[in-house]
Amino acid sequence: MSIDDIRSADEETTRSEIGDEPPNDAVEDAPEVTASRRTDVASPVDGISDIRATLDLLERQIVEYRKMLVEHEEAVSVDAEREDETAPPLVELDEEQLGNVAESIADQAAALFAGRSATEEAPEDGAKVVVAEVADGIEAEVVEVAKEPVPAAVEMDVAAVVEIEEVPVEDERLEAPDVDLPELFAELEAQLEKGLHNAASVAVYADGEVLLEYLSAQSGSGVTPTPQPLFRAFSSGKPMAAAAVWRLLDAGVLEIDAPVASYWPEFAQRGKGKVTLRHVLTHTAGLPRDFGRGDVDWGDWGRMSDILASMDLEYEPGEVIHYHAITFGILVAEIAARASGIPFVELFEREVKSPLGLADTSFVIGEEDIEARRRVQPLIAPSGYYDREMPGKMDWLLDNQILSPGASCVTTASDLVRLYSAVCSGGSTIEGENWLSEEAAASVFATHASAYNIEDMSKNRVGQGVWMSDEQPNRFAAPIGSMAFGHGGMATSIAWGDPEFGVCVAIITDTMQDEELNGKRLNRISAAVRWDLGLPVGSVAEF
Repeated sequence: MSIDDIRSADEETTRSEIGDEPPNDAVEDAPEVTASRRTDVASPVDGISDIRATLDLLERQIVEYRKMLVEHEEAVSVDAEREDETAPPLVELDEEQLGNVAESIADQAAALFAGRSATEEAPEDGAKVVVAEVADGIEAEVVEVAKEPVPAAVEMDVAAVVEIEEVPVEDERLEAPDVDLPELFAELEAQLEKGLHNAASVAVYADGEVLLEYLSAQSGSGVTPTPQPLFRAFSSGKPMAAAAVWRLLDAGVLEIDAPVASYWPEFAQRGKGKVTLRHVLTHTAGLPRDFGRGDVDWGDWGRMSDILASMDLEYEPGEVIHYHAITFGILVAEIAARASGIPFVELFEREVKSPLGLADTSFVIGEEDIEARRRVQPLIAPSGYYDREMPGKMDWLLDNQILSPGASCVTTASDLVRLYSAVCSGGSTIEGENWLSEEAAASVFATHASAYNIEDMSKNRVGQGVWMSDEQPNRFAAPIGSMAFGHGGMATSIAWGDPEFGVCVAIITDTMQDEELNGKRLNRISAAVRWDLGLPVGSVAEF
């Protein structure tokens, strides 16, 4: 029986009321390139393929040298600030290697056209033979970034990681989509040139439809290829997990002010009997910390939930907003599973993923789904990022199929926009199907808690697993008092909706940056969208 069946069978169920809301203002080395020369030309098609492949190799090396140059310039800048006398030397360019590649291209082109002259007969009518331009439709090769090594302790505690053959994705270089978003495209291009990411996917929903699905990448910028590349969403996936709870609340299966222990009796241990679902959704449950557990515990959902149920409270429930980075996902998933009697992954598939058409969203990618695993973009931690092992940790979660709804979501910008558009559209999917009632949709971004965040003392308003902010500048680029709501993902992404204007935006990147720099790039992309669509814009950060 689905949630829709439950709703139909119990139309008279009384749903809990939303409490009074305070006012809005209360709240690597370069890869070696070897160019092999061809002395035979089997056909014009083979010749063009060889030229394309060699051009791609050259392009790859040029990209790597540019990256080295940027890193060198940054190092020089840092050293200058520290008044050091010398700067790290720039890696010497292998000019002979580049010359060999260029010479190979010339040889291949000469062989190609010589082959055509010897084998093709001139048309009888004297019509001119037009040779197709080689530069059009060059296939771009994806530069894979080496995965971080998995710590030895992890290897001992966890089953062996499944080896997946790395297969480069060969998508044609595509032109920018024909939509009038000049500010957005200019900002994406500027950030790409600054080296802030290797690939960034942006989706925009407006006027009742998906206006844009766009991939900005060093291998070529254009409309997002099919199938789309998949990105690690980190905490941008938290609202995806919370969405299962939204459905259960709407159906009357859950009540927002009911104690968590009424659905999960073991949770009442150590004074947690008064923690409610509202506390969980607003990060005021008093259980913000990651908990003591070995790596082996991550693969055992029952063990994880038991550990959480036995934890002590750090704060009195409802008194302090303290972001529940890992515990939020486990709490909402276990509560939803207990209340519905259905394992969380199955529940999410049926009540969120399927009805919203989220073709590319998963919290766990099965070992057998090799195609999806190959599509996952390599996660990059630049030399200055504080945790260079983070890509390896996330690969470990993926390879060992670890369910952690607060961190393990793999998705696309397009799917994130589909979720937010359903809420901003009063509960209707992009296809016009009813998913939530208008009341339930509005409750998602209503203010359920308002206080200073104890971590950074920023003033926040919190909805049902989503955040609203009056801080300036913010990552939605929203002005003070805006109805915009959303959620970010650690060092990589943001997704937000503005129900007042019916606009939803998702920005998701493959490159982690420190929180200050990440906040600026997301703020500027959001602001560019707002300018293009004529929406009010808050403060805009400067790099």
